[in-house]
Formats: sequence, C-alpha cells, structure tokens
Amino acid sequence: MPDSESKIRIGIPRALFYYYYYPFCYKFLTELDAEVVVSDKTDKDVLQQGLNTSGNELCLPIKLLYGHVLNLKDRVDYIFLPYMVSMEEGTYYCPKLIGSPDIVKANIPDLKLLSLDIDMDNFYSSLLASLKAIAQTLSLNPIKIYAAYKSALNYQRRFNRYIMQGLTYDETLSLIDRDDAKKIAANISSKENGKPITIAVIGHTYIFNDPYISFDIIRKLRERNVRVWTSDRFTEPQIKQGMSSVEKPPHWSLSRRVLGSAINYSGDPVVDGMIYITPFGCSSDSLIKEYIEANIPHTKRKPIMTLTVDEHSSDAGFITRIEAFLDMLERKKHKRHSDRMGTDTTPKIIDINTILSELSEN
Repeated sequence: MPDSESKIRIGIPRALFYYYYYPFCYKFLTELDAEVVVSDKTDKDVLQQGLNTSGNELCLPIKLLYGHVLNLKDRVDYIFLPYMVSMEEGTYYCPKLIGSPDIVKANIPDLKLLSLDIDMDNFYSSLLASLKAIAQTLSLNPIKIYAAYKSALNYQRRFNRYIMQGLTYDETLSLIDRDDAKKIAANISSKENGKPITIAVIGHTYIFNDPYISFDIIRKLRERNVRVWTSDRFTEPQIKQGMSSVEKPPHWSLSRRVLGSAINYSGDPVVDGMIYITPFGCSSDSLIKEYIEANIPHTKRKPIMTLTVDEHSSDAGFITRIEAFLDMLERKKHKRHSDRMGTDTTPKIIDINTILSELSEN
C-alpha cells in the first residue's frame, strides 16, 4: 500500500449526489488506496464562491456545487463528479444534474474531473463498468476492483439501514464505522420516539441535509421537541409502492422520491404534518405540490407547509413560519373537535398563509 504522501487525492463535493452515494464512493476509493477529500461544509464563503462563478439562471443546488468544487480545486488531484443519468428505467435526473460536470467545467478552467457515465437503468453493470474505468484512469490496483466494489455496496447498505431508523445524514456518517454503532443508533431512535409531535420533512436530501441552506431545519425541529422523519427513510421499493396509485407519475427520478415519500407519510397515522422544503428555481419541483394534492385521498391528507429556500432566505422568517406551523399542529392534535373545526373533521392540505391567518385571529 502506498504511503499517505503518495496516495492519489480525490475530492468529492459536499453537494448533490454526495447526499445519496458518498458512503459507496468513499469506501470504493479508499479500498483502492486512494485518499478521499470532502469539501468543507456549506457556509457563507462556499455559497458566495458559487454565486460569483455560476450563472443567475441556475438553481441553488447547482450554484452550491460550484462553491464546493472551488473549495476542492487546489487541494486534490481529481474531483469525482460523474454523469448521473437515471435512477431506474423510464426516469431521468434533472437535465442540470445530468450535465453538472459540463456546467461546472464551462466556468472553472483547468479542472480535473472524474466524470464517467453512470446509467441507473442498469445499475450494477453500469456502475461497475464506470468504476473500473475510474480505477484504470487513476492507475489504481485493478485486482482489487471487484472486492472494493462489493465492500462499497455493503457499506452503502449499512449506511442506508441507519438512515431508515430516523438518524440524520451526519449522525449516520459519524457512527457507521464505530463498533457500538447499533447501540448508539438505537439510543437516538428511542429518544426521538418519545416526542409528542412527528413531522415528515420531504424534499431533496441535498437540501434538508445541508444545515446551512436548510437553516438547520432538522436540528431546529428537534430542539422544539419534534420527532423528525425525512424522505431518506424509504427504500426504493417502498417509494415505488407509494407511487403505484399515481396515474401519471413525474418522469424526474428525484421528484418521484419526493412524491412517493409524501404519499407514504400521508398514510402513516404517527405523522402529524409534513414540511416540503424546496430550492428556488428547481424546475422539476415546480409541480410536486400539485401532484401531492392530486394523488393523496382527502381521508389521508395531512397539514403540509412548503418552504422555499434560496441565497436570500431569512433565518428569522424561516423560524417564524416553523413555529406557526408547530403551533397549528399542536392545537389540531389536542383540539381536533374544537369550534374552529366545526363538524368537518376531514384532514386538509393547509399552507403557511392559512396558518398565519389563523394565528392572527386568536
């Protein structure tokens, strides 16, 4: 094994697909004796770098990608940013996500990217072929490729199991390699299960798991004695099951996950309400709220608040809206048959404007 000074340094931007496949990529590359470097956590400087370099017409996640790539550029030999085309047959990622390597290279000169095609229509064969090409490009040990691939798959599956217990992305990363990981995960889950209100935070994992651009929504909710579940808790078969009743499902892969998780949570009696957090300028998200309303039966609908985040969002306004939503959920849960509800007990989709109007009348 080469020493640390001679290892190839491969950077992974802490954006977009980092929040889906980082455990796999990290394990595969380190098993082949490469050194993995992750960009710093999103902060004001990282965001500003992205804004200064990207175009105004791009959505917030792509602008952030620019910032994270620039954060890595002078610290690594290569930056791992593959072309991700599809998650399953008949679906596709957003065109900007598919073309993100080219979009980034257009405005950042002298960038060494590892950008190979990964077509999830044929996940295992496509992924393995792409990883072989990466190993060959970097002159990594070809004999260890398949073993590293299998090890990486198992690592990602173990990571996913903890996420589905209700742990956050960062919590899972911090404990996955510990011998007492199961015990810690069980303790976190047990602590969360005792909370009186449960909210499902739905949206793209690269939004709600980034504390800076989501205003640390998961931590803020937990501090207010709320149990938080997210779209990450569902496996792909569970998402497909949730989508089975949708007559004309969206063809964007990540939008299907948002919609499928919303449908699944709507049928869960433990969930008191949902917060849909979406980035400004996301074209694939533009119709998801309408899809949710059209495909969840009235008998299963829960209060839902939509939060749109961008580079100009205010933390104070964000907190105010969350507190208003929580106040409404608590009153709804404990005074379901109050005079305000009348005889109509049919759950409804309620947006934030309705909630704030309700509160101002009291």
